[in-house]
Amino acid sequence: MPVVRTFKDMHQKYYLKYDGGNVTTRLTAVKDLMDARYEGATSVIYDVVERVRDILSEEGVPTGLWAKYLSFAQILAKLTFSHKGATLQKEVSGVKNYFITAYKADPAILDRIIEVVVGVIPPY
Repeated sequence: MPVVRTFKDMHQKYYLKYDGGNVTTRLTAVKDLMDARYEGATSVIYDVVERVRDILSEEGVPTGLWAKYLSFAQILAKLTFSHKGATLQKEVSGVKNYFITAYKADPAILDRIIEVVVGVIPPY
């Protein structure tokens, strides 16, 4: 017959397993590494967002419509982390078409964003 674990049992195990002093010591030891990794991972997205903001300002896009373009740019940045070459071109093309049909995004602005994020506008 299986033993039924109660909340009290789970709490006691958690309390013994995760002693506050041990957790604090471990996190303090790796803090510099965690901060460097976080900064490295988020700096790319931050740069992309700032570049796209400049494009949207230049194009005169109302701020209420910026979200779809910023979202598009962040999706492109995510794609560039894991794809390249022909696969990246096809993925970018698909995402662009999706944003044009689903969100009524301006294709010219999307092309400018693609050029900034990916570097080249893929042939369609």
